[in-house]
Amino acid sequence: MYIPQHFAEHDRAEILRFIQANAFGTLVTVEAGVPFASHIPFLLEQGGTLTLSGHLAKANPQWQHLAANPQVLAIFQGAHAYISPTWYEGAGVPTWNYTAVHVYGTVRVIHDTAWLQTQVERLSHHYEGDTPNAWIPSYPAKLLEAIVGFEITIESLQAKYKLSQNRSAADQHNVMQALEASSGENEREVADLMAKHLAKH
Repeated sequence: MYIPQHFAEHDRAEILRFIQANAFGTLVTVEAGVPFASHIPFLLEQGGTLTLSGHLAKANPQWQHLAANPQVLAIFQGAHAYISPTWYEGAGVPTWNYTAVHVYGTVRVIHDTAWLQTQVERLSHHYEGDTPNAWIPSYPAKLLEAIVGFEITIESLQAKYKLSQNRSAADQHNVMQALEASSGENEREVADLMAKHLAKH
């Protein structure tokens, strides 16, 4: 990912928090020179080895890409918003403020039924939570045979927080004000991110 230095995020704890908060990501592989992507939820593990895990439908050919070439990319995106040059005091051009993390690593494909059962249970619990009516998965082994698991050992993290760091303090203030006044949830979230991030630098 192209990351100018003023947009680079290096705080590892923040990057991992970001992945957990935006865990519905994009798994990217290349097969015969052609990119292929699946949009799926991931689980981040922060034990001795940093990993991402998930599963694909067995009908999805991407698991075969993983088996053939274990180098993969997972992309996570956070809030984003259009930035108008009319919000600047000086000259400028239209742009986009956004946050994104790219994860590079080596993957292993998993067919083990016990692992898949645990994966589905953990994923469901993560999103269902501890509410009284939380759905609890109960799959016969035959259904689990319809999915294929994977685990990515993370080798590299790249994070880009493009939040007007390259503009003057006055321009940053104007951008935040304009975004805060928007009716869009994404815009207001970007304004909040700008306020928190720029305050740290």
